[in-house]
Amino acid sequence: MTDGERLWTGIALSLFLHFSLTLFHGSPQEEPPTFHATLEMERESVLTQGTMRQGTGLQSASVQERGQTEARNQKRRAYLRYLEDVDNAIHARRLIFGDTGLIGVALCAFTIRPDGSFSDARIVSTSGRPELDAAALRAIYAASGVVRRPDILGPNPIHVSLQVKYQYGLQ
Repeated sequence: MTDGERLWTGIALSLFLHFSLTLFHGSPQEEPPTFHATLEMERESVLTQGTMRQGTGLQSASVQERGQTEARNQKRRAYLRYLEDVDNAIHARRLIFGDTGLIGVALCAFTIRPDGSFSDARIVSTSGRPELDAAALRAIYAASGVVRRPDILGPNPIHVSLQVKYQYGLQ
């Protein structure tokens, strides 16, 4: 046998075995999944529980329930806006002590009192540079009481965790 004949015999034998195995051993049958989920739902909308009105959604909620929902949404928006203003006030005061050569991030935690001043400032996760950590705490105390706390947030203290970031060219 020549090399060419051996090659063609090998190819023919390979194809024969491949197709015979495919025909005799078809693809395995997939079993249906054994996981079953049951979803239980109440017939009454959360917004209309306790009322005699039918239907679901905001259209069937009473005026009082819609007012309560809107008041909670308004408080949530005020809270998020206030925290953003506090973040901006702290970051605006990072460089006032001349700490312009610092690079890194310090995770700080502090408490906002009802009057808007900050207390109990501490480093939660260090930047690895003591001078940066100290500068972050100075920035927090420098921003204390600068942002007026909205009355809608109530008198309870607010506990905040904030990343104070330093990098070249960041104002």
